[in-house]
Amino acid sequence: MLPEDYEESEAPLTDTLQAIFAFVFLVIWAGDSFWLKRTTYLSAYVSATIRTSLLVLLTVLGGYLAWKAHEQIFGTVRGEAELIDFGVYRCSRHPMYLGIMIIYLGLTISSTSLISFIFLIIIFLFYNYLADYEENKLKDFFGEEYQEYMKKVPRWL
Repeated sequence: MLPEDYEESEAPLTDTLQAIFAFVFLVIWAGDSFWLKRTTYLSAYVSATIRTSLLVLLTVLGGYLAWKAHEQIFGTVRGEAELIDFGVYRCSRHPMYLGIMIIYLGLTISSTSLISFIFLIIIFLFYNYLADYEENKLKDFFGEEYQEYMKKVPRWL
């Protein structure tokens, strides 16, 4: 059984902050990509076909990672807490966060918005903080089993 304070394994305000970061990113990306066009000058060097193809590819890849990770964690009823180290969790310790960041990257590449790329770096730092926080909780909960998992599987890629 999961401990009573399991919900506290997420950093405070995780969902709210993710929504705020997503909103701010989309405002910056759309504003620069379609209206201001201050930092999208690199699009002249990369064809729209290539950029659109990368957007579709990265969105599908990122969506798949996030969906499969969510399905593995929340799609199964478990009586006892168990370390999920199979499926997409064999490739990354945080495939849900990785998938979301890959989608952001696809959007950024689609317009070559440099300001969006800079904000994507800030988003990466935020997700890295969340991963640190959660991993510390998982090390406390699963102990050596999680330490071994960390040795075998990279945090991101």
